[in-house]
Amino acid sequence: MGRNYQTLAFVLKREDIFEADRLYHLYTEDFGKIRVIAGGVRKNGAKLTGHLEPFNLIWVELMAKKGGDLFITTALSETNILGGNAPPNQIALFTKMSDFILRMIKGQEKDEPMWNFIIESFWAAKNLENLPAQAGASDKFLGEFKSGITKLMGFGASYEEAKYYLGDFS
Repeated sequence: MGRNYQTLAFVLKREDIFEADRLYHLYTEDFGKIRVIAGGVRKNGAKLTGHLEPFNLIWVELMAKKGGDLFITTALSETNILGGNAPPNQIALFTKMSDFILRMIKGQEKDEPMWNFIIESFWAAKNLENLPAQAGASDKFLGEFKSGITKLMGFGASYEEAKYYLGDFS
């Protein structure tokens, strides 16, 4: 039998695998960035499906099986940070933020400052919709987000500096 773990997690991305399963990329409070499998979530009536939507903040129970794969056994939504009626430009911003996290953060490692920064940043991005429309507000926010991630990772004070070492992830 495998070991069970429980943690808060933020759903960054999902990918269909096999006939009815999905691979989820999560950033967790206790383990950092992880990949997990949810079996049967694409079947009609699957109970976990609604909880595992991208940009949901969830409480999740994981089981580590022989070979090291992690499987989701339980997931409960805390909240969907993006919300159900988000405009396309906000969905695009959330997606770009998630993609950047997936490319920058490689391993499983608890990092409380990174967890706090990521969750606070997504809430701040959600609140951008309440501000008057300004040309380039999303691009400016995304640049500040990238700089915050690179600074927390120790690659310099800004993303522009870090590109010298890391390459351009645009």
